[in-house]
Amino acid sequence: MSGEAANSPLRHLLPPGRDLENGKGDNKEDEEGQQAARNRGGNGRLDTDSRDTFGGSFQEDAPAPYDAAPPLSRAPSTVHSVHLRDLKPGDLFAISRLRITNRDLEEPPPPPHRNPVVRALRWWRSWALPGAGMFIEAWMIFAIGNIKPLLAIDMPNCFGHQQPYSCDQTASDSVTYVEVSGIIVGMLALGFFADIIGRKWGSRLASTTMLAWAASTLWPQQQRKPRGSTSVQLASQTHCFLPTYAGVGGEYPVASSSAAEKAEGSKAMRRRRGEAVVLVFSQQGWGNLANTLCIVLLLVMQGATDEVTPQQANITWRVQFAVGTAICLAVVVYRWTLLQESKVWKAERHDVAEQLAQKGMRAHHSQQEYKLVIRYYWPRVFATSLAWAAGGFAFYGQKLFQAQFIKMVVPGATVLQQMLYILLNNGVALVGYYCAAALIDRPWCGRMRMQAGGFFMLFLLFLLQGALFSTLENHSGAFQLLYYLSSFFAQLGPNCTTFLTAGEVYPTGVRSFFHGISAAAGKVGALAAAVLFSNISPRAAFYASAGAGLAGLLVTLGFLPDTTGLDLHEIDRMNRYLLADQYSNYRGEAVNPRYLSLFERWRRYDAHYHPEADFAHKELQLHPHLQEAAESLASLSRQASLASIRLSPGSPSSVRLSLFGRPSSVQLTPRSPKPPSSARLGRPASVQLTPVSFELQLTPVATRPASAAGQRLALGQPRAPSSAHLSQRSPRMQRQESKSPRQPE
Repeated sequence: MSGEAANSPLRHLLPPGRDLENGKGDNKEDEEGQQAARNRGGNGRLDTDSRDTFGGSFQEDAPAPYDAAPPLSRAPSTVHSVHLRDLKPGDLFAISRLRITNRDLEEPPPPPHRNPVVRALRWWRSWALPGAGMFIEAWMIFAIGNIKPLLAIDMPNCFGHQQPYSCDQTASDSVTYVEVSGIIVGMLALGFFADIIGRKWGSRLASTTMLAWAASTLWPQQQRKPRGSTSVQLASQTHCFLPTYAGVGGEYPVASSSAAEKAEGSKAMRRRRGEAVVLVFSQQGWGNLANTLCIVLLLVMQGATDEVTPQQANITWRVQFAVGTAICLAVVVYRWTLLQESKVWKAERHDVAEQLAQKGMRAHHSQQEYKLVIRYYWPRVFATSLAWAAGGFAFYGQKLFQAQFIKMVVPGATVLQQMLYILLNNGVALVGYYCAAALIDRPWCGRMRMQAGGFFMLFLLFLLQGALFSTLENHSGAFQLLYYLSSFFAQLGPNCTTFLTAGEVYPTGVRSFFHGISAAAGKVGALAAAVLFSNISPRAAFYASAGAGLAGLLVTLGFLPDTTGLDLHEIDRMNRYLLADQYSNYRGEAVNPRYLSLFERWRRYDAHYHPEADFAHKELQLHPHLQEAAESLASLSRQASLASIRLSPGSPSSVRLSLFGRPSSVQLTPRSPKPPSSARLGRPASVQLTPVSFELQLTPVATRPASAAGQRLALGQPRAPSSAHLSQRSPRMQRQESKSPRQPE
């Protein structure tokens, strides 16, 4: 072995007999490790590529603004090899390649301005511009439900109930179906392409698609003399709606992924990621409110406060689409001139491309990658898709038919009165968005609890509206209160959380596509509601919505992980281990039980969680956020030291303790002949470790092999931190021992 290799600061990471220079071992066990590495696709030896990995070959060609990781000569020499000795050589070097670039990519926010108006404008700009696409999306989607009474007045022989019909009723009923179908196509298609071409181009493509076809709604109305001419016009406009709403659907995955990654790239906003994403999503509420307000103002300006003429109805619904088109044009100009690419997406794309290149794969996405992601993340796809479908059934289904519900509650209401009631409902819902943004990052609330609570309230409120339907028909105020509360808890619950979690529980490389899959499932639920609600009574519709709330509650409790407080780059790290066939060696926070769902914990996804070992991996990988990892590990150690234990009958006392989120077995042997009165056996008691005199031998349930421990002792390495021998005596016991001979142990 050469002198340079012997003096390497990472020499102690290698098993005995391993030569860093040529990768040859001195014993048979080492040769078997090389053969195992070859079977996994590795070369089994430290060739030039392996040395370049430690030396940072790809960092030399890394594009700005990524900082090159320090080479081997500047690598830390304090790596805890006790957690790496059990790794085979091929696994060790595969893990060492899984480096991640610095994710503090966004500029730090400026200091707060003294002027409160300037502070408010800065805060508004931070989420209003990224959410401008969601504003247009809501304007276009909810306009269909808002203008249906106007279409019935403008074209009574087509959208109304006046006979003879001038158009095919199937074509008139298909407007809603075409809308939802176009949105589903856009969610899947643009969601997939946004992972390949980037968030910036995905946003440009979505808004440009909306603008290119939104002008079709401004076509002048043709004369409908011959029967069937209106059907031809309606069919042509319906076909134009399809690409328009495809662009609308593409906004969902692009906006969520961009907002989540922008917050992840800012050190100041990383712990407020949920708030940032929900504030961007609140632009949907503003778009819905603004569209309704625009219709109200147009009716008032024309003097249509009582009866609405066909001409007034025609002008109103066309002008409101024209206003939406103008706003869409402004959004397109902004995105083509000022919008920047997601820096987190660029960084992860660079890291994954380098990793795939080391495996001989030059493509950024491959069929194998999607198979691996689906194989591991299928419970999350199931949770985000079904929960969104249940929420879409309850929320969007009623939004599409809210005019009919309000007309039932307020019989004989004019179009303007209906719009005012809808405006009030939208204002109540908008408050729900901001309440969700304020609570979503609170540890006591979080994503999963908020979504479960929202589904429960929807179930309860819709169930009450269905069960008391006959009574509430005579008490319109109570009916409106329950209906508005359901809108509020739809936002302070599944509508906001499904949008957020579908962009957090997946890795960056496939985040947009899987968010699109989940959102498309939500629109399938809305489409099912649109079909069902048009064929059943309002009372049955409330019961159906209550059933959807119950289904969403069960799915959320069983399958949805809570990512509150989890950095997204940890999910990316775990995905890198998956791509490198090293998932069984991942020990990081992404498999911490607190961030997993009930189903994932039952499937033992947390079996390999070990924060100390993961810290050693990060030191080996020269992780850029090592200081944050050290602080997190120290926090876990403090939490473990403050853990309370419960005694059970037996001698010596056996205790089970949760240490670093993992169950451990503890043996307690009293240091005195008689245990303290507060810890008598046979009576469970919570005791503090400090004032009680015990010897504690902590042994994790999943113990390491004896051979590994023997190697550590033979090499003179310290004991693993997971095995500790603690001896503490209270002052009272020390005084007793000083007066009497010490009892044998």
